Amino acid sequence: MQGNLSLERGLAVLRVITAAEEPLGVREIARRSAQSPSSIQRILNTLTEQGFVDQVVETRRYRSGREILNLARKLLDQDELIALARIQLKRLADDLDLNAFLGARRGTKAIYLDALQSSGSLVIRATPGEKMLLHSTALGKALLMDDTDDNVRQLAIDEPFVSKTPRTVTDAEKLIDQLRRARQVGYTTALNENIAGVFSIGAPIRDPSGAIVAALSFAFPRALQPRLSVAELGGRVAQAANKVLRGDEAPARFKENKDVA
Repeated sequence: MQGNLSLERGLAVLRVITAAEEPLGVREIARRSAQSPSSIQRILNTLTEQGFVDQVVETRRYRSGREILNLARKLLDQDELIALARIQLKRLADDLDLNAFLGARRGTKAIYLDALQSSGSLVIRATPGEKMLLHSTALGKALLMDDTDDNVRQLAIDEPFVSKTPRTVTDAEKLIDQLRRARQVGYTTALNENIAGVFSIGAPIRDPSGAIVAALSFAFPRALQPRLSVAELGGRVAQAANKVLRGDEAPARFKENKDVA
C-alpha cells in the first residue's frame, strides 16, 4: 500500500509540473498537489535523478524533463507502428484468409500488440497485451532472429522451453538451427509447433537502423489450405514486414536513418 501511495504522490507531482506553463518552486508544487514541501522535495530529488524533472539552475525551480518526452515519443511511435502494421496485416490476411498477428518482445516472452481473426473456419484469438512464447511461435522466433546463439541458450535457461505440441522445439540448439535458416530466407516458421494442425509464418519488423522493434505473423490450418506454399507465403510475409516502417505508407521520420549524422 505504501508503495502505491508513493507512486500516486509522484504522479501527482508530475501532473502539476507538466500542466504548468512555467517552472515551479517546491512550495508552489506542494500547494497545487496538496502535499508537504518536505515530501515534495524528496519526490523531486528522485524524479530529477531519473530525468523526469529538470531543475532550472538560475531559479532552482522545476520543469518537465527529457525522459517524459522520450516516453511520450515511444508511446506515439508504438501507436503509429500498430496502425502501419495493421495495413499490411489486413492486406495479406484478407487476400489469403489468414489469421494475422503483431507482437513485440518483453523480456523472456512477447506480447501481442494487435490481432486480426480469419473469416474462415479456424479462428485463432489473441488479445492485445496477452503474452506468448518466443520459442514455439513464428512471431516469437522472428523477434529472436538477431539474437546470438549464446543469448538463445541463456533464454532456454531463464525461460525453459515448454512443449506445446509433440512438434514443439524445446532444445536450444535446434532452435538456433531454425534461426540460422530463418536469417537466410528472411522469415520464420512454426509448423504444428504451437497449435497442432496450424502452420504459422513470421518476419521481423525493423526500424531504419535495422534493429528489430516488432514482428508480424500469419497462421492457417494446414489441412484446410494444403496448397498454400510455405515458401511463397514466407516471401510475402517478409515483404509485408519490411513495408511497415520502410514502405511508401510509412512516415518519413520512420524511413530516415537516425544513425546518419
